[in-house]
Amino acid sequence: MSKAVRFPARLAVDVLAAAVVCVGAGVMLARGLVSGPVSTVDPALAIATLTVAAAAVGAGSAILSVVVGRLFGDLRMAWLAPALVLYCVVVLPWTAAAPGATLDVPHRLARLVAYATALILLVVAVRPPQRAGWWGGWVVAALGAVATVASLTVPGTESIRVLVEGPIPTFVVLVGWAIVAVGFVADALRKRSLPRARIGLGLVVIAAAQLYRLLASTGAAAGLAFGALRLIGLAIVLLGVGRLAASALSTVRRRETVHREELETAARHMERAAEHAAERDHELRNGLAGLAGITHLLGADGGDDEHARLKLAVLSELGRLHRILDGEELTVDGTYSLEPVLTGLVALRAAGPGEQVDLHVEPGLQARGDSAVLSQIVTNLLANCDRHAHGAPVLLTARQDGAAVVVDVRDHGPGLPAGDPEILFERGTRDIGAGGTGLGLHISRRLAEHEGGSLVLRPAAGGPGTLARLRLVAADGDVAAADRVPAADESVRGRN
Repeated sequence: MSKAVRFPARLAVDVLAAAVVCVGAGVMLARGLVSGPVSTVDPALAIATLTVAAAAVGAGSAILSVVVGRLFGDLRMAWLAPALVLYCVVVLPWTAAAPGATLDVPHRLARLVAYATALILLVVAVRPPQRAGWWGGWVVAALGAVATVASLTVPGTESIRVLVEGPIPTFVVLVGWAIVAVGFVADALRKRSLPRARIGLGLVVIAAAQLYRLLASTGAAAGLAFGALRLIGLAIVLLGVGRLAASALSTVRRRETVHREELETAARHMERAAEHAAERDHELRNGLAGLAGITHLLGADGGDDEHARLKLAVLSELGRLHRILDGEELTVDGTYSLEPVLTGLVALRAAGPGEQVDLHVEPGLQARGDSAVLSQIVTNLLANCDRHAHGAPVLLTARQDGAAVVVDVRDHGPGLPAGDPEILFERGTRDIGAGGTGLGLHISRRLAEHEGGSLVLRPAAGGPGTLARLRLVAADGDVAAADRVPAADESVRGRN
């Protein structure tokens, strides 16, 4: 059922249910007064009980109206709340404690002033002025309370007696309730809000109760029926306000959930940004370390091939660092030759203060992807050699192995620490004594896998030291074949 059809249908059900309850209550009271259990109850006590119950229900509605008004930002509820407080907390208990017939003229006038103030608040609640803000209704209620107390000092003259006992107050009450009821129902129809419609329906029932008291003959039956209808009306108002409060709390929970998810997303972005910043800082440090000490060599005159090769290596490394700073995405679709890249890196190391590296590259060796990835990974591996095997010889080799290109970096240092080598690839794992950030191997493996390759560590064969083996996709190979790690390397990756 569509929303356009569901709302009128549910509203019709609510109207029918309210009518059935009101008629049923009237019938039960009528039969009970004649021969049922109500006939044995003191009518004055029963009326007072219904009045107090209505006051309690109305007070609950007022409290919820304050909550709904604040959560929804609805000024109508902000004006409805003080009206219900004044009517249900002042007028109704006063009625139960001292019926109108037992009050003198000043007290009846004071009650009439409080009643009129509540009606004014209800009427204004239909279309509250924006300039009055959230406290406008409570200010009017406070002024009404002051006027109520001041009315107790008014002399009980004949004109005042005629006013409080004449038809004018009753007419004002009926008109006021009717305006309020119609206004809330119209607002509910415009917003297609069933809870607001229930508030209007409850006010309609209260207006009907006022009309019934005006038209019905005086007596215990009329008093009980009026009290019962008034209680039913306020209960319907409470039901509507309660539904609005539940909806408001549900909205608050949804907003909190959305805000929490947004905060979690922002925290993840911040964490990722911090990781990127740390990784970029790490790569820049390693790159700059490779360039350290070379400036004076380039500044000297020289035209030999070694000098030209060194200049080309520096320019290539500076270009790679510039790409890191710009945050450029790495490509995996191109091809490049390994020999110029590795030769440049070794030339930088040879000209700087780092360890000396022997290089052996098969001629014509080409890989698929981005040459910056190879530069970044090998730079990190050489930096690790300098950090953990400082001064020890390093051998850098590159060869083709089927669909893969294998690049080995082998040092003659103390070797791998005890335990699973895979732990060394976890972010933040580092040797405190050797220094470092614990990012190099983590970044290098991630880059290798991004290119469709792999990176493993294993003890060096035939002596002390560590072998770092990088597998990349050969220019004429395929990713699936190149990513298959040989059994020897796979045993290292799975060893505990």
